[in-house]
Amino acid sequence: MDDKQIRVGVAGLGRIGWNFHCRKLAEHSSFELAAVADPDPARLEEAEQTHGCQAFATFEAMLAGSDLDAVVIATPTHLHLDMALAACAKGLHILMEKPMAPSHEEGMRIAKAAQAAGVVLTVYQPHRHNAYFQHLKALIDSGVIGDVTWVHRASFNYARRNDWQALQKYGGGMLNNYGAHFLDQVLQLVGYDVKRVFCNLQIVASLGDADDTVKIILETNSGRLGECTINQASTINPFEFIVWGTCGGITCSAREIKLRYFDPESLPEKGLDTRLGSENRKYPSDQIDYIEKTISVDPSYQVDVFENLAQAIRTDSPVAVPPDETLALMKLTDQLRRDSDGIRMMRPE
Repeated sequence: MDDKQIRVGVAGLGRIGWNFHCRKLAEHSSFELAAVADPDPARLEEAEQTHGCQAFATFEAMLAGSDLDAVVIATPTHLHLDMALAACAKGLHILMEKPMAPSHEEGMRIAKAAQAAGVVLTVYQPHRHNAYFQHLKALIDSGVIGDVTWVHRASFNYARRNDWQALQKYGGGMLNNYGAHFLDQVLQLVGYDVKRVFCNLQIVASLGDADDTVKIILETNSGRLGECTINQASTINPFEFIVWGTCGGITCSAREIKLRYFDPESLPEKGLDTRLGSENRKYPSDQIDYIEKTISVDPSYQVDVFENLAQAIRTDSPVAVPPDETLALMKLTDQLRRDSDGIRMMRPE
């Protein structure tokens, strides 16, 4: 494809479809927001007036009634499979909201259909693309804290969820919803060679039947530890992101990164003492010259997801989120759900 604008249609005009995808695509030089689809007439009228695009009540009508190059699927998760298969049948490139599908099996069907159709397929993972994570990853890749040994990603809030994301039948729940963000980040840092897992799912504040509190621990074949805490019934917010390495650690938020590390070559020589009585009855300790830094997140690390998609369509360059990484995440999510042995009702009566 040449450098002409890519005509894109957006399915789903909810929080993400309207506020993120439509707004950004309408402003993006590589795209023309040509069409939208949503069952709500008021939202369709708003899109026509705001962006001057075609508006359709169904995804099928949008595919039939507009000349598109690509689609964004930002509908509830349980609708993704049929829409993605229909887009592949029309030869349209696809950007999907996370999670790609409710299960790994459905995700595989989407990926195979996209490969057979020769279309670009990627998933919108904004937390992976955000400047704070890309800056954090660059620091880790520099080796400043040595080799990563343990990563803990957490999200805390108190929200009595009462929308479709609170219902299992629509693919809701925090393991699917926020887990798609934060597990993706953990896997990026510890690796995808997961050996064993632990998962606990609870309902504490949510008004539906899907989990709102999730605890995950995983271990890779290399011995790295990944941990994810998602608590939507928490009145405290103790931390967001901690990464431990062999010679330092990092704490990270959306705006600031803090490092505390040492140069391993600066450590004095020390041998193992195998005697049963410690010298002078003292606990072993080290005098370490720690280096401490606080760094503001550099916004230039932000990845332009839509430009990445445009370049993948135009030049066949790699997408920022390859389908195989998304499928690995979904396979892990299925494994975690099995390990949890169901959702425990903890909601106070």
